[in-house]
Amino acid sequence: MKRLRHLIPCLLLLLPAHILLAQEQEIKVTRIAPKVWVHTSYSTYQGALVPSHGLVVSTKEGAVLIDTGWGNEPTEQLLAWVKTNLKQSVKVCVPTHWHDDKLGGMGAVQQQGIPVMTSELTASLAAEHGKGTPDVTFAADTTFTVGGQQFEVYFPGGGHTADNVVVYLPQQKILFGGCFVKDGRSKSLGNIADADLKSWPIAIRKVQQRYPKAKLVVPSHGPWGDQSLLSHTLKLLQEQQK
Repeated sequence: MKRLRHLIPCLLLLLPAHILLAQEQEIKVTRIAPKVWVHTSYSTYQGALVPSHGLVVSTKEGAVLIDTGWGNEPTEQLLAWVKTNLKQSVKVCVPTHWHDDKLGGMGAVQQQGIPVMTSELTASLAAEHGKGTPDVTFAADTTFTVGGQQFEVYFPGGGHTADNVVVYLPQQKILFGGCFVKDGRSKSLGNIADADLKSWPIAIRKVQQRYPKAKLVVPSHGPWGDQSLLSHTLKLLQEQQK
């Protein structure tokens, strides 16, 4: 047994560094406005540790999650954070498209009796790819209010995926762009395996026109910023098409 205990650290040294980081990296929660936080979980993509952001919004009636964590374990950590730090229950979770970084923790959310709400298209794609079934669906754009906080869920058209939506918080003027929007440091569009490259530029312009008052734009995989993130995404799309 003593030999085994000495051997384990040696075996761990043989594992790739990104795997060790992914195992050790816990979810992070960062306040970006009164009652609004960015939650960040991690996974590996092409050998690199990649962050994925979502939102936690605290209201008078409970918290709302925009996107799950990147898998069930980080989502369980997130739900524990909400309970411990906000002293609230989560009222609803709204994944912004069907990929694992957005709804990969749906099982953990539903296990705690929290409804998961997506567009009908996201629900269809999630079922098609064996990701599970949300509890509530909406046909197109939807606006809902929880505890006096308004949420606008808008489908501008296909982009990163066929079903990606953005979420706008009008009181705080925060636009959650998810994977539809690239961060300002990005030099490429990233994973475009399920992208609609023809529709994406048109959809970006629709978001620019619809939310000109947005002061803070939050992408999925890098630093948040201002409206320039939308212009930067459009520039990357134009370079992709050359």
